[in-house]
Amino acid sequence: MNNETVRIESGQLQGTVSADGIVRSFKGVPYAKPPIGELRWQAPQPAVAWQGVREAKQFGPRSVQPSRLPTSIQYFGPEAESEDCLYLNVWTAARSGDERRPVMMWIHGGAYYLGSAAQPIFDGEGLTRKGAVVVTVNYRLGRLGFLAHPELSAESEHGVSGNYGLLDMAAALQWVQRNIAAFGGDPGCVTIFGQSVGATTVCAFMTSPLTRGLFHRAIGQSGGAMSPPGKTDGGSMLLLEGGEQAGLEFAKGLGARSIAELRARSAEEIQLVRPEAGWLVKPVMDPSQPGPERRETAWPVIDGHVFLEPPLDVFTRGEQFDVPLLTGSTTGEGALFGGVPSLHAFIDEAKAEYGANAQNFLDLYPASTDAEARAVANTALGDRRFVAQNWKWVRLHAQAGRAKTFYYRFGRVPPATELKNIGAFHTSDIPYVFQTFDVYKHWPWQPWDRELSDAMSSYWVNFARSGDPNAANIPAWPSFNARREGISFAGDISVAPVADSARLAFWENRS
Repeated sequence: MNNETVRIESGQLQGTVSADGIVRSFKGVPYAKPPIGELRWQAPQPAVAWQGVREAKQFGPRSVQPSRLPTSIQYFGPEAESEDCLYLNVWTAARSGDERRPVMMWIHGGAYYLGSAAQPIFDGEGLTRKGAVVVTVNYRLGRLGFLAHPELSAESEHGVSGNYGLLDMAAALQWVQRNIAAFGGDPGCVTIFGQSVGATTVCAFMTSPLTRGLFHRAIGQSGGAMSPPGKTDGGSMLLLEGGEQAGLEFAKGLGARSIAELRARSAEEIQLVRPEAGWLVKPVMDPSQPGPERRETAWPVIDGHVFLEPPLDVFTRGEQFDVPLLTGSTTGEGALFGGVPSLHAFIDEAKAEYGANAQNFLDLYPASTDAEARAVANTALGDRRFVAQNWKWVRLHAQAGRAKTFYYRFGRVPPATELKNIGAFHTSDIPYVFQTFDVYKHWPWQPWDRELSDAMSSYWVNFARSGDPNAANIPAWPSFNARREGISFAGDISVAPVADSARLAFWENRS
């Protein structure tokens, strides 16, 4: 390996070098053939080799997707989009291919419908400077990545359809096994980490026969795959039959009589059309509120191939992969995700949703004014979709009693006036892990924010290296296995029982 070039299985790559000469980055590296034409809704195929040196200095396009709802705290921005989106990015500070540094592969969130690996907030340089080789991955999203249909199942040698985006991620892990040593990474020390549905994927991949042996540690931030199929809680999947039926209805709505006709439609139409409206629209979407047409045609399925059964069932029996786990959530997960207009509406919705358990819910999430109802409804939503997912994940993995397991809650509120009544919102931990404050928001970051970021990124890289986040220069983080304790990242770093057991018991009893 020289300063700018590296040779992988497909050919030679030329990347870029940081100003101080320490970090090399290689962007827009193809890990599979473009999934276009006849390869739409097929498993990813190996990338085509090239002659000479391929420039790897710009990110590849993200999957076609709707526009993101603009907010003052969003981190999604404009990017090139294409159905040809199967590219990954690598950051390394290794001087040779023999260094065998720990590898961290990031899976971005976005409800399986939005997002990309190229967002500046996911820049791998900070973690790389602490000793990791960092990989970030684009994958097929929405209906391009998850459409199930009986005709597609009939085409498949496995008799299944859907889950193409997950097959992409598995292919990226296989690419890492074959190629990461060229960047100084250790294919025997791979951590997958992700946030939101990225964490859901990490959790689910701990049960998939296609990913066994491809990773050795798991980190999940604000998400998990701990709900039975069909639940509206976070972490749910569909059964294949339900996904196929939704695919049939979608095709009918478009007037497509076959998969051939669907493949003839543009990627934008497949991804963005609303069949019930009868016209193409690129909506501004709030991904926290997936409508039926989106969830049912752009969601993972239990297909008997990628997943033999619901991940929750595997974890309940203690048969998930025996790998160290670090997982947790923020204290304000639901703050950005809707809410209720009034106390009256909050009570009515609780009675409709929880029936005989409504009073128990209202006792756990009390409110006496409209303002209190709006706030506590957001808390309940965050607990239901995220906190309970991570809690069940860590509890069941620790219960298996093998690999070390670590739990956290992130409660540091970034220093911005618009966050005064929002708190540590969903995704607010990401710039702390990646050390990307200065490319995220020009908020008045305080010295403690940078100290906390330095500690969190160290914990993450330590965990990737050894399966344990601890080191001599940061506060001790106890294993969850012992006393069901975790660590709190807030105004300080402290050890505590960091979950509300009564509220979590309510959500567990609903499964």
